[in-house]
Amino acid sequence: MSTEINFENGTLTVRRVYDAPRERVFEAWVETSKVQQWWGCADCTNVRSEIEPKVGGKYNHHMTIKNAGEIPGSATLTEFDPPKRLAYTSDAPGPLGIGTMTVSVDFTEADGGTLVKLVHAGIPNMQVGPGVELSEIIKAGWTAALGKLDGFLAAAKQH
Repeated sequence: MSTEINFENGTLTVRRVYDAPRERVFEAWVETSKVQQWWGCADCTNVRSEIEPKVGGKYNHHMTIKNAGEIPGSATLTEFDPPKRLAYTSDAPGPLGIGTMTVSVDFTEADGGTLVKLVHAGIPNMQVGPGVELSEIIKAGWTAALGKLDGFLAAAKQH
C-alpha cells in the first residue's frame, strides 16, 4: 500500500489504506499484544505498551531502539470512539522537554479496506542532533511503524 505524507507548520499528516476491515485495524491500535508487534521506528527492537482503552486512559509505548536504548513514551487518550477514532496527547520521549504534542487517528472504510488518517500536531521546529530535525525523525518513525502495521495485518489475515 502507498503512504501519503504531508508536513507543514508543525503538523504531520499521513494517510494509508490497509487491506483489512476497519474493526481489525482499530484493534491493532488499542490491543496491547497487537500494538507491540508493529509499533515503533525501523530500528525499534522491542515495545512495552500500557493501554487503557478509554478517554483519560494510558496510551504508553516504551521502545527499545538499536544504539539508543529505551525511549519512554507516555500519552493520555483524549478521544476513544471504536472503531472510528482515537486521539491522544503525548510529551516528547526522552530528555527533550519540548512540551505536549497531539496525535489523532481516524479509521474510515475505503475500497474494501480501511483508510487510516494520522495527524501528529505540535511538532516543534528544532534540531535533536547535528543536522537532524525532530520533524524528520517523527516522519520516519510513523512511516516505518505504519509499514510494519501493514505487515502485521497481512500476516494476521493469513491465520
